[in-house]
Amino acid sequence: MWGADAQFLARALLDWFSREGRDLPWRRPPRTPYRVLVSEMMLQQTRAEVVAQRFEAFLDRYPNFEALAAAELGDVLRAWEGLGYYRRAEALWRTAQRIAALGAVPVSREELLELPGVGPYSASAVRAFAFSLPDAALDANLRRVAVRLAGDSSDPGRAPAQAGARKLLEGILMAGPAAELSDAIMDLGAMVCTAGRPRCDACPLQAACAATRSGAPEEFGRPPVRPARRELQIVALRIESEQGVLWRPRPTKGLLAGLWEPPHVLASDEPSEHAIRRVLTEWGVLGVHVTGERWPMRHVFTHQVWVGEVRRVLADAAPPAQPARWLDAAGLAGIAVPSAFRAVLSRGW
Repeated sequence: MWGADAQFLARALLDWFSREGRDLPWRRPPRTPYRVLVSEMMLQQTRAEVVAQRFEAFLDRYPNFEALAAAELGDVLRAWEGLGYYRRAEALWRTAQRIAALGAVPVSREELLELPGVGPYSASAVRAFAFSLPDAALDANLRRVAVRLAGDSSDPGRAPAQAGARKLLEGILMAGPAAELSDAIMDLGAMVCTAGRPRCDACPLQAACAATRSGAPEEFGRPPVRPARRELQIVALRIESEQGVLWRPRPTKGLLAGLWEPPHVLASDEPSEHAIRRVLTEWGVLGVHVTGERWPMRHVFTHQVWVGEVRRVLADAAPPAQPARWLDAAGLAGIAVPSAFRAVLSRGW
């Protein structure tokens, strides 16, 4: 499928993309290495429509590597709110510091892989989208299009299938503008060559597609079934006093690292009332009254789901155990609150 075939596929993709391609903010000019890196970090495990809502605001605040490198990490985390997986924000911040010191974004895969948070996919994306090099950024969409074109029925996540997909795609990318072709293949996978019900009749590549000829294209590029997410019960506390509500910073490593959290009990075997009293003691909260007011909370992570409720607690305004702090509305506006705990703030500041 190379030579003349690659030229045919490239032309068909570009023609389709000119009519059907998505208008996404990170594709708009100028497509600088900085804009590409920011978008790729944001798009890791976050839906494109969510990133589209936050991308320009982040760039308005931090327009280049130098501005991001000079910022405080806490400010960067706050600007990242709503995107989740905050370790990506810290990795992007550290990468900005590294690039600001280097003076330029490296082009080679080896040097890109040395940057914090940049893995094989991100390195290929920077090379393809920022420098228009024929380096296939194998996300799920590109991989699915490739294995269906080739009629490869093996596990698309395995090395042999990925190597075959990369070879096929890079042959196409060499036949035209790599950045635009990468976008076209990505949109084709997201909009037409979908995982569940591919719309082969709308595909510009159907004449060359082995999976279409098989009559069962949905059987190709199907990933193995993932185990169900583990569900954990949570009780979060909205503790109020005359000085505000009680929050504290989380550890700098692990889940939601460096963000702020309210008092909460996660996956405890003890009765909830006992667990609440234990947490109140740990946080140094005195003179409490656990009200009857409660409301549901739920948050989905990659490998687990938190399901439970928020309980409202009234307390004396005594100094809490460090590093917990009473925060008023202005104080809350100055911290990075993960989406997992947004429900605690849903009844006012």
